[in-house]
Amino acid sequence: MSGYDHRVHAGNAGDVWKHFLLLEAADYCLARSGLIYAESHAGRPDYALSTPGEWENGIGRCWQRLPDLQKFLYFRILADLNCQSMKQYPGSARLVLEGSKRRSQKLSAEVWDIDPGVASEWGESAMARFGKVRFHWEDGFSGVLALLDCSAGGLLLVDPPHLDPMRADLAERLLSKAEDRGWVALLWEMVGEGTSTGCSFETYKLEFERAGLSCGRWTGAVVSLAGADDILRQRLRRSIEEFFKILDPKGTL
Repeated sequence: MSGYDHRVHAGNAGDVWKHFLLLEAADYCLARSGLIYAESHAGRPDYALSTPGEWENGIGRCWQRLPDLQKFLYFRILADLNCQSMKQYPGSARLVLEGSKRRSQKLSAEVWDIDPGVASEWGESAMARFGKVRFHWEDGFSGVLALLDCSAGGLLLVDPPHLDPMRADLAERLLSKAEDRGWVALLWEMVGEGTSTGCSFETYKLEFERAGLSCGRWTGAVVSLAGADDILRQRLRRSIEEFFKILDPKGTL
């Protein structure tokens, strides 16, 4: 979406849910072999956090339970990058790249975004830092569709900042095509009052208030999953259950 700037939203409750599940899926895929990673709407590789910010009611609240949460790859990466306090928040592609390093597995990434500011941050210096990442300054929906035509197997995140009905249909078609081509694909959406995803794939929802998180008018976030085998689906369900127990040890979730 033209004009959208994720810098003010980085690390919010929606990012927590999206990245927690993305890294669980990535860790599973990377445990088996090297990986092709694709992202339709990449955003920046890193975000500097300032106070006040949406992150305080997202990753900031989880940070209080960091010792227990570090059993999950997502939180181990955040802890390694931030030492004692949250100062920077990595974008999705950066998180997956960091995950590949910890698995000592090769990873190549193809990421898209139409924002010129984002494109500048994925310049030569970023390429030198992160290795095999190709940034495409163009529409991510069409770019990923073309990639799926010529690549078999990988991990895809479809992460548009907003889905109107027409783009929601396109996102679901992307997931269907990815599944047909042997990819594991995730679609992330924020949920507010009166909204629903309507996605036909398996979905995982986090209600922010019940998890002790907050994100303004948004009441939750949903990740839809396509192309996963039974082992990955079981892993995600188990990880979600453990995540909820850590956030809510009294068992009210």
